[in-house]
Amino acid sequence: MNDTRVRLLVFAAVFVVVAGVYLYSAAPTAAFWDCGELISAAFTMGVPHPPGTPLFVTLGRIFSMLPVAKEVAFRVTLIPVLFGAFSCGLIYLLVLKLISSYVVPERRHDRWLPHVAGVFGGLACAFAFSFWDNSVEAEVYGPCVVVALSVLYMALVWREQLKRAGGDNRLILAAIFLLFLSTGIHFTPMMTVFAVLVFALIVDREAVLQLRLFELFAAYLVILTMAELGLSVAAFVAIPLMLGAAWYGIRVMDRSTHTRSVFYGLGLFFLVFVIAYVAAGNAIMDDTVLFLASPTVALIERWVRSPMLLLLLVASYGGYLYWLHRQRRLSPKYVGLMLGLVLLAGTVQFIMFIRASHSPTINEADPSNWRDFVSVLKREQYDPMKLLPRKTQFLTEDDWRMNRNPRFGVLVAYFEQVKFYLRYFFWQWGNARFFDIFLHVGWQALLGLIPPLLGLWGMWHQFRREKRSFVLIFVAFLVASIGLVTYLNLKYSPSDPRRGNPAQGGYGYLEVRERDYFYAFSFVFYTIFVGVGAYAFLRTVIDRLRFRRAPAYALSGALLAFGFVPMLLNYPEVSRRGDWIPAEYGYNMLASCPGERAVLFTNGDNDTFPLWFMQTVPSRIAGYSHDFGKNVRVGILSLLNTNWYIKQLKRWGAPISFTEEEIEQLPRGFVGKNNRTFLLEDVMIRDMVATAGGVKLNWPEDYAATSEEYIAKVFGPGYKPRTPVYIATTVSPGSLQDVKSHLRLEGLVYRVVPDAGSEQVDLDRSRYLVDSVYSMKSILDPRVSKDENTRGLLLTYAATFMSMANGYRRLNRPLDAEHVLTLATGLDLDRDRRMTVLYHLSSVALENGNYDRALAALDTIQALGFTQPDFALRRGLAHEGKENLKQAESAYIEAMSADPGRGEVVQALVHLYLGKLGDTAKGKALLQLWLRRAPSDSAAARQLQQLS
Repeated sequence: MNDTRVRLLVFAAVFVVVAGVYLYSAAPTAAFWDCGELISAAFTMGVPHPPGTPLFVTLGRIFSMLPVAKEVAFRVTLIPVLFGAFSCGLIYLLVLKLISSYVVPERRHDRWLPHVAGVFGGLACAFAFSFWDNSVEAEVYGPCVVVALSVLYMALVWREQLKRAGGDNRLILAAIFLLFLSTGIHFTPMMTVFAVLVFALIVDREAVLQLRLFELFAAYLVILTMAELGLSVAAFVAIPLMLGAAWYGIRVMDRSTHTRSVFYGLGLFFLVFVIAYVAAGNAIMDDTVLFLASPTVALIERWVRSPMLLLLLVASYGGYLYWLHRQRRLSPKYVGLMLGLVLLAGTVQFIMFIRASHSPTINEADPSNWRDFVSVLKREQYDPMKLLPRKTQFLTEDDWRMNRNPRFGVLVAYFEQVKFYLRYFFWQWGNARFFDIFLHVGWQALLGLIPPLLGLWGMWHQFRREKRSFVLIFVAFLVASIGLVTYLNLKYSPSDPRRGNPAQGGYGYLEVRERDYFYAFSFVFYTIFVGVGAYAFLRTVIDRLRFRRAPAYALSGALLAFGFVPMLLNYPEVSRRGDWIPAEYGYNMLASCPGERAVLFTNGDNDTFPLWFMQTVPSRIAGYSHDFGKNVRVGILSLLNTNWYIKQLKRWGAPISFTEEEIEQLPRGFVGKNNRTFLLEDVMIRDMVATAGGVKLNWPEDYAATSEEYIAKVFGPGYKPRTPVYIATTVSPGSLQDVKSHLRLEGLVYRVVPDAGSEQVDLDRSRYLVDSVYSMKSILDPRVSKDENTRGLLLTYAATFMSMANGYRRLNRPLDAEHVLTLATGLDLDRDRRMTVLYHLSSVALENGNYDRALAALDTIQALGFTQPDFALRRGLAHEGKENLKQAESAYIEAMSADPGRGEVVQALVHLYLGKLGDTAKGKALLQLWLRRAPSDSAAARQLQQLS
């Protein structure tokens, strides 16, 4: 069998095995975070959050029409599943390509060892925590990894072709086109640009320099700097420096044959960017991001903003190319084809522009006009990227924004960010449960250390054997790891053990979720070295064994078997199998909101995207209905601070009194009475609640009034809610201060009602929803894996059940309280909250005489590690109720030993002695002992006197 066929067969085997595991563990429907939004956007050809991902949306729409499953969401999830498995096959090919550059198959094992190593590298990639986690839910990273790895592979093939045939640069053009096209999915594949650039310059710098991309980059930066600085003194200083650095950089790389000249030249071009950034600020960064997202859009935007500067760019660059052509130093066809491909690839973003103009259901940032379209590509909705100060220098967001009260210096803060990268790195093959450098390290961490150690060995081995290909992969890894740590400038992790109240020295400036997925590319690139390290390990051991066939085969088989160990370690955390929880949550929330054109305020991504998904995509949870939940207008508070979203809500029928022209003029924030800062979301909550009830507010006085004044005006005799307004229980209390006294709990939502009250609960409505409407099969299924984010959302169910139980107890309905608390025990809660639910359940079960359930709850509390005296007391009461008198006595004695000063325990034990046990002597002795501790207890004294 020839080598090409072997490679194809092994590649196919890796793909099939990994795809099988991914399919088994894939989400059957939308997962939390961006998945619900992306699936909804794909199904409706909408526009998800910036930067819009139009190519992924188009790809998702195609997959959503495949007749492979009834659940549309699962069809879209096939994208990351298949592309993720394909990526692992590419890892195999890359490892094979690296090793084959210096291995001559003279001996039998030289033929199959590289294949074993490549497969091991593919498995290391497949079961790395972050990559697997993103390959079983509808996310964009799978296709992006395929693009990045394909570009690296194309670079290696291009070098081979140069050696064999004397040169063919079509692969360079194909790689450039693929990279710019991939920005229609995500920007992350662009991280490979620097690695491929350095590699190509080392291999054949003429092929790269002939593209004249460096000159175009420098000219574009000069034009951007001129646009920002105008005719200022800074411009006359910065621009000559930039031109000089660019000219000298080209000269160094063009005229020197030393490899180090490549790095000198690249350093000078980096200096060009630094000068532009220092001189013109973040605008340079934004426009550079725009150019990477779409050179076509960037050039049109330059024409819109400053046509003369664009003409200057075209004239100067065109004149420079003409001069090179006259000097016989230019291939017009080569450069023209490159420019054409780059501009063609950039047009992919116009899919988003065209679709937004048709007002799809999901239309984030509404890029239907040119200004907003450019804003989406620049990601202007989010904070601009700032390298300094580091966010980990500060304990609060306000301190970072004001650059005040830094807790750490720049270097220490940067090291904090590096530590979190290392923490995520060691999660990959040892799992956070076993290998968390911040919290704990179990024995399983030893298994998780093997791939990282093999990766280090692989780096050293490749560096010694073939430095150029080492540079390609190592630079890609470096950019995707330390480079990304530097660029992203992330906050502290939400699981940082030092998190807490900043006023007490705790770290309060936290990310909303773990950001390990940002670094997934670095983990993927590292697995290439893991595969090379596996080859070095096998080759070393087998050579020392002098290739005895049986041990060699056994060792290779053992290594491949070990490739599945990370799968076993990571599966419980990664698997989405049977997880319908997000869809169930979206269904339950929408089902809680009856009424024509109802309004539901939500807090953020996780309590909103599942609702959008259920409203737009047919799902099993709603019986594949196309109309479910469309009576509800979902108002996400984090977007109610944007004018475009408020206008969308108004078009959808939300009760908003402002015209679209007035909405455009609304301020993002202002200071009202009592120095309260009002955000736009506060204005819209006030406006929609009032408008829904037929109350007209006056701008700006009623919107700047105190909460008391607002409540008095709105919730008077004239408040007649024609449009029901609901608020999700996930909304923070700070956003509820204007309506808090007029909220009534109905299942998972609060309803705004005319009557004021404290802790209002509609028990009948809530009970009906919980027992007859809500879908909670996956929520209550212990076989369904639930991560920390899911457990956090389950708290909303727990809070509802607890509120209902408290309401029932206030009405002296303990049986109903026991029913809802029993449901709450099925939730996968954290240890403390689970104990709270069980404690309340034991109380109502005792009231109802359900002693078995009370004991079961108390036993579970004990198994959780809680040993408070009150738990022992309740256990004694339950045993006494069951006539287990000896066990009751033991439990009471245990409670009394733990808290000797608690009279309630003493009275229970005395009652047991004098009553059911009939042991008067023990009863008298216990009372005498108690009175020595509490001589002022007159009731105990009278009881003892009666016994005497």
